[in-house]
Formats: sequence, C-alpha cells, structure tokens
Amino acid sequence: MSLKKAGGALRLPPQAEDAEMAVLGSMLIEREAIETACETVDENHFYSKANRIIFGAVKRIYDRQSAVDLITISEELKSSGQLSEAGGEGYLSELIGKVSTAAHVQHYAEIVRQKALLRDLIGSATTIVENCYDTDEDPDKLVDQAEDKIFAIAQKRALQGFVSADKIADDVTRNLEEAMKNRNAITGVPTGFYRFDEMTGGLQKADLIILAARPSQGKTAMALNMAYHAAVEKSIPTAVFSLEMSRNSLFERMVCSAAMADVKNTRTGMLKRDRWAALTSEIDRIRRAPIWIDDSSGLNITEIRMRAKRLSSELKRKNKELGLIVIDYLQLIQGGGKRNENRQQEVSEISRRLKELARTLNLPVMALSQLNRRAEDKDRGGNRPQLSDLRDSGSLEQDADVVALIHREEYYKRDDPAVKGLATLIIAKQRNGPTGDVDLNFLSQFTKFTNPAPRSIEGAPEAVILPS
Repeated sequence: MSLKKAGGALRLPPQAEDAEMAVLGSMLIEREAIETACETVDENHFYSKANRIIFGAVKRIYDRQSAVDLITISEELKSSGQLSEAGGEGYLSELIGKVSTAAHVQHYAEIVRQKALLRDLIGSATTIVENCYDTDEDPDKLVDQAEDKIFAIAQKRALQGFVSADKIADDVTRNLEEAMKNRNAITGVPTGFYRFDEMTGGLQKADLIILAARPSQGKTAMALNMAYHAAVEKSIPTAVFSLEMSRNSLFERMVCSAAMADVKNTRTGMLKRDRWAALTSEIDRIRRAPIWIDDSSGLNITEIRMRAKRLSSELKRKNKELGLIVIDYLQLIQGGGKRNENRQQEVSEISRRLKELARTLNLPVMALSQLNRRAEDKDRGGNRPQLSDLRDSGSLEQDADVVALIHREEYYKRDDPAVKGLATLIIAKQRNGPTGDVDLNFLSQFTKFTNPAPRSIEGAPEAVILPS
C-alpha cells in the first residue's frame, strides 16, 4: 500500500517497523519463536517488502526442518536472488540485535497483525469509495459488495486454528453445568412440536436444518408455525427470507394460523365476527414480536448471507442476538452465475454456504426444500418420502445436520377419512440424535400443524379445540 493523501498531506499507511523487526529477530534467535509467530502472522502481514521476503525465507527453511540462522537465511536469499531486496547481510545482523530475548514474540506479532488489519480496512474502504464514484452499478449491490469486503476482513480477524483440550473442556463443562442447572431437554430453539423437540432438543446453534416435502404438503405452513413459536412465544429474534410469497401474504398466513381463522374466509371478508377479536389480538402479538421478513425475489446466496449478517450485527449493537433464520425456499435461491456450472453444482454451493452461515452466526438455519417426483413413484409402494428424494443435489443430505420430511397421506388418499388431518414429520437424518417419526395433525383451513391428541408426551398441553 502506497502513500495516501489525507487532509492535504501525504500519510503512510499504518505500520510498525520496529515490531516487524522484533518478530524477525525473535525468530532468528530462538526456533520455538518461529512457530509462535507463524500462528499469528504470515508474510502478507508485513508492510516492509524486505521483512516479507525474510519472513518467507525463514518459514521455508523451517518447513524443511533445517537450522535457521544467519548463514542459512543468507544462503536461502542468495539462491532465490533476493538477498539485496531483503537488505543484505548487514540488515540480517541488525535484526538479531533488535531483541535480546524471544519471550515477547507473540506480543510483537499481534502488533504486526493489527497494523495489517488496519491497512486491509483502508484498502477496502478506498475500493468502496472508488466504486461509488466510477460505476453505474445499482447502489444496493454496491452496499452488499461493501459489506462483503468488510465482513471478509472481520472473518480474517476471527479465524482461529487449534484450541487446546483444556479450553474446550472448560467450555463443555460450563454447558453441561448449565444443562444440569436448568434440567431442560430443549437446549436449542423450541419449535412447539413436542415430540420433535424431544428428539432433537430443539433447533441447535450452528446447525443447517433442511425441511423438505413435495408441493402442497405444508412446508411453508410448518416453517411459519416454528418461526411463530420461536419469535412470538419465546421472544427469540427470527429472520425469514420469503423468496416465493410476499411479506403481506406470509404475515396473513401466520396470523390466520395463530388465531385459527379460516384463511379463505379471512381474505374474502367472510370471517365470523367471533374470530375477528382473535385475529386482531394475534396481529398485535406478532407486531410486537422480534421477527423480520425479507420478501425480495431473486436473491442469490451471497445476498442472503450479507443481509442475515447485517441484521445480526444490528441486533448485536442493541445487545440482542439473532436466534433463527428461515429460508423459503432453497431452490429459489439464485446461483452464483459461474460459467459452466450446472444447477446441481449451484445447489451444492448454496447448501455449503448456508452451513457456513449457520456456523459463522452460531444459530440454526432452516432451509425449505422441494423433493423430486420419485417420492410419488407408484412403483415404490407408497408415497412416503426418503432422503434420496431431496431435489437437485446429494450435498443437501451431506451438509445438513437435520433433514426433516413432511408427509401427509391424505394428500394422496383424499377420500379416505382414516387419514384425514393426519401428518408425519419424518426425521430422516440427525447428525447428533435419533431419527424417527413425529406424528402431527394438519388443519388445512388454518394452514396449521398441531401436536396430536390425546397427548402422548408428559407435560404436553391438551388437544386443540377448534372454533365452531
């Protein structure tokens, strides 16, 4: 990075030449200091070209398990034709005299890293400014690109490698003690479906959950039921990306489901007066709940990630934490537009980056997904969906921590009263728990899934009484 003009004067970018020299001097006088320094910085963190070259030479010699001293470094630089660029043998001698001990190499390396971080920020900010002046790009896209650059720097800062078993043990012990203290089987975001929560412990942090079904089986209804329970009943900040329905339609469905008001009658103004009070009451409840809906169509995976991170950052500034992200639905996420990339490759990339988003923000990400037509293959002997029916990519099964499949037999046997209103949520995969079936009821007029009656789980509420 070159000289920059600020306030009418030329200014050098942030740097710490003394700290850079102290790091290199420490590496030259004590072999253990090489590992310590390399855990914090690499050659790109050094502002001085000479120091970058010397750091790279030291690391190459160390990687060959050779002795690191003035002679070997000098020979390494001579063989690569870089001794002159590195300041010559006189500068190498000066480095050794810079420090008397390598005990503080970690401190010096951290100073070097911080100065490099500031230079990265200046470089990204400069690019952002230049793009704003020199392009006809849509301003909203420029904002997303700017966030991408800044977040990349933040990620670089947050990267960590190995963590000692001692530190991990402390974290695990703390979590286990908290669990013993609370004695709560639900350690994640509760969904309100008791058997599902019992089997999974709720939607867990850093997990990617795939909720899949064939069309008209109730994917959106179930996702909204879960989002409502999290945001309204438990006050857990929840973000919903609706790539198919408008925010108003989604809100209406959530309200009707919660108030148990007939969706059709509500939209046509035919709702019974005794349900109107329940409807308006739910509107007020949801209005006050920490739930955000983004109904932008045609979003790609980068835009979804950036918007989720932006909301998470905004909440953190208010000392709150985003707790759940719902995406309806995965196949509507636009690909990255890479040349020669088919849809299966695009979906693989999307699922991988959704998993990364869950880990980065440390919250559950639930992505709705379509199942392919094999789920309705008559030769298979039934319509019960299975993992292999996931559409577009086997990576969905691989990347997901939980895969749940919705099955409603009444959709295929409309004249059979024995299956009317019955639904099954099949936990087809769970990385850290059991698989199996969760029996539910589906009230189609309210687009609402409910727990079955009679209650089969200790502590579950009585059956829902439908309004007349």
